[in-house]
Amino acid sequence: MNLNQNAWKLSVAIAGALFCYTPTATAQLTPTPVLETAEFSHPMPVEIAQQRFCPDGAGGTPLVNFYETDNFWVYICRADRLYYYGVEKGSGSSITLPVEVEEGTGYVAVNGEYTYIVNGLSLSIYRGNTLLQEDWVYRE
Repeated sequence: MNLNQNAWKLSVAIAGALFCYTPTATAQLTPTPVLETAEFSHPMPVEIAQQRFCPDGAGGTPLVNFYETDNFWVYICRADRLYYYGVEKGSGSSITLPVEVEEGTGYVAVNGEYTYIVNGLSLSIYRGNTLLQEDWVYRE
C-alpha cells in the first residue's frame, strides 16, 4: 500500500468515527414537591399580583385588613369607602356594614344598636354599652 492509500483509509476511518459519534445526555428526573393544602369552609382572601381581595360575598373588592378569631372571619374591604364584612364560622351568616377607623380603637361598624369593634387584638360586639362577646384575634 502506498502512502496515499493509507492516508485515505485513515481519513475515511476518522470521518466515519466523527459522523457516528453522537454525545449522549443523561436525563434525571427531579420530583416536584407537592404543597400541602388545607380545606377552608369559607374563602380566604385572594392574592393576585401582590393585591389581596375580599371574598365574593364582600364584592371581591380590595382587601384592606383581615382578622380571624375562634368564631369569626372579619374582612375590611375598600369599595367607594371602607366596609366591615363579618362571617360567623359556625353558621356562615355574614354582615356587611360601613366601617370607620377610630384612632386608638380600630375599625368600628354600627348596625342599629349593635357595634362591632375590631383591631389587631380583639373583635368586640356590643349592644348599646353592654359587651356581648369578645374574641381574641389570632391571625391578622
